[in-house]
Amino acid sequence: MTSYRITKFDPRRRNDQGFYLDNSEWTSISDIGKPEYKNVTYEEYEKIESAYVDAVMLILRDTNLDFLKVDSLVHYATKKDFKKYEKTGRLKNINVDFDKEVKSLKNGIQLDSTQIEKIIRLILRETVLMLLINDDLEVRFGYDYYMYVKTKYLKQSTIKQIEKTGLFVEPGIRPIEYKIVDKDGNEI
Repeated sequence: MTSYRITKFDPRRRNDQGFYLDNSEWTSISDIGKPEYKNVTYEEYEKIESAYVDAVMLILRDTNLDFLKVDSLVHYATKKDFKKYEKTGRLKNINVDFDKEVKSLKNGIQLDSTQIEKIIRLILRETVLMLLINDDLEVRFGYDYYMYVKTKYLKQSTIKQIEKTGLFVEPGIRPIEYKIVDKDGNEI
């Protein structure tokens, strides 16, 4: 399978090691309104977030898939956190029933396209983390608004459609793999 890095970051603005050089580029929903990130507005944020959602939906169509499964699930937020997020705007324009749609998430459950769209937004808004997988596709989100897709092949027409939304598709780039070890140095 081929790996693709799909991000809002222009690869021409990276150094030789691949690090993005513009420190004023926002990388999180919590950067909204901050002067050091060009006072990004919620509308600007949501436009890019929607581009990521649209990219995954295009890839699902391209690969003839209608579901993905949850894998490597991490719940970052509690019900109390979600109530706070609703008040502070982190969940703006997302109608979420915490008990039915977040707390009930488990590794292995299948998500349809409507659920996938909402879950991607929740991942990008840093409330949950998981891989979205199928035998022919893996979607992984990293820090700082990085998305990695692994699939057999993406059609050039799909890549062009994704890039029309303002995202950049870079074939052959995989996420950094971290090994988690216990106090004795044994891989967990």
